[in-house]
Amino acid sequence: MPSHYVRTGDISVLIGDDSRSLLHSVSTQHLEDLSEGETQTCCILDANGRIEDRLLVWNLGDQIALTHMMGRAASTRELLVRSRSWKQNVDVIPLDEGFSLLFREIQGDHVVNRVEQQGSVHSTIVRSLDTLEIVYLGPSQDIEILSEDFIERCSNLRDPIEEDLYRIKRGHLTSSGLDQHRPIPLEVALDSDISFTKGCYIGQEMIARMDARGALARTSVTIETDTAIPPGSQSLAGGGRIIVMSSVEGTDSWWSACLVHPDVAHVGSSLHTKQLEGVSVELNIRNSWKPSSD
Repeated sequence: MPSHYVRTGDISVLIGDDSRSLLHSVSTQHLEDLSEGETQTCCILDANGRIEDRLLVWNLGDQIALTHMMGRAASTRELLVRSRSWKQNVDVIPLDEGFSLLFREIQGDHVVNRVEQQGSVHSTIVRSLDTLEIVYLGPSQDIEILSEDFIERCSNLRDPIEEDLYRIKRGHLTSSGLDQHRPIPLEVALDSDISFTKGCYIGQEMIARMDARGALARTSVTIETDTAIPPGSQSLAGGGRIIVMSSVEGTDSWWSACLVHPDVAHVGSSLHTKQLEGVSVELNIRNSWKPSSD
């Protein structure tokens, strides 16, 4: 059954002639060249190359809209304000009330990263790993009407737990996972968020070293288990560790987004946690997500 998800908040708007150059200076992508009517995903990193926020950037002509990961807008806004020089004409405006987003998976061949507009609602199609998704941005009342229309057409409205489960099964980084562990973009197959020819952004040195080395210490996998496994780093039987970023209970099992060494990230194989109080959990790898260059 098709489904969709609606959320409000963690949306920002930049207004001013220098909006793209300011974003360009702090993000992992070439955004100075983002044309009107186009969108682009990118990351905001810390000095160690770890993800602080993931953005979908919309060039709407008279303004640049930013959709943040849940709970991450405030820190990114603060970074933009701190990074703005006295010469730059940019206002950073929160849109945490009155505007919403709707996410809906689609099938088939579509043009990605192009903005469409119908009334007061803008939309764009983005690709995340194997998922093609249309994202709608607009006033909350209009997004609610759109959601009700999808429900009438037999689309299920996902609640926050169902949304996390949906994302984990598809290898997507979740807000709850980012709260537990902040990965490097390449560890979670977000190489499409990075311009490897762009320098001079926070965390760029770490990304450049990993790209030059051509090898990852960790890669993301989707794990299915019969029982819950706590978030954080867990020891594996036989050596090594697994980092559990987020975990959600499904219908008959638990699903988790994890990081493991690439040598053991084999779909269909099983890992076991080191026995703790006589109990070892079997970890069944259902999907492995690696950068497209691998």
